[in-house]
Amino acid sequence: MAGLGVGRSTIREAINGLAMLGVLETRHGQGVFVADPAAGTPVPSAIAAALARGVTRDLFEARRLVEVHVARLAAERRTDTDLQDIAKALADHEQALADDEPAVEPSVRFHLEVAKAAHSEVLASFVSSFAAILTERGPVLEAVPGFREWEVAEHRAVFEPIRDGDADTAALRMRSHLDAVVPHHERIGIA
Repeated sequence: MAGLGVGRSTIREAINGLAMLGVLETRHGQGVFVADPAAGTPVPSAIAAALARGVTRDLFEARRLVEVHVARLAAERRTDTDLQDIAKALADHEQALADDEPAVEPSVRFHLEVAKAAHSEVLASFVSSFAAILTERGPVLEAVPGFREWEVAEHRAVFEPIRDGDADTAALRMRSHLDAVVPHHERIGIA
């Protein structure tokens, strides 16, 4: 709670959502543990199944919890190579806009590179597990007037504090970005 700056109910909801997706396992009387993918359905399949059932709201709840923390860790742990990889995704995104080409791939890659920069295999795997759904929805979102330019500006705003090692601002900007993207999904009817 203290690390993420959220209340007990937010943590409880996130744990319940991640447990539903198969990422976490709650053992009564023992605590909450990262689920063992070998013990049952692999985590990406569990998430894909949940998404197929239309639990987009649950995905955004989980993304807020995980990706905000990922941005914080990326600001604390990033290497020069990580920064180059994130900057390359942003540059490719901006070039796609300049060329009036689809920018879905570099947009999704931005989130994946930030997750890699956190240097947490479990968190990076979680972000990777929903990359396909982001890629699938990307062209629909890009058709919304102004979305493409807004998105790359948002990503740049998240990157800057990661580059500068400002963990608190990186987390705040990622939270703001994820909160702001929800209305875009609602506008096209997929939230």
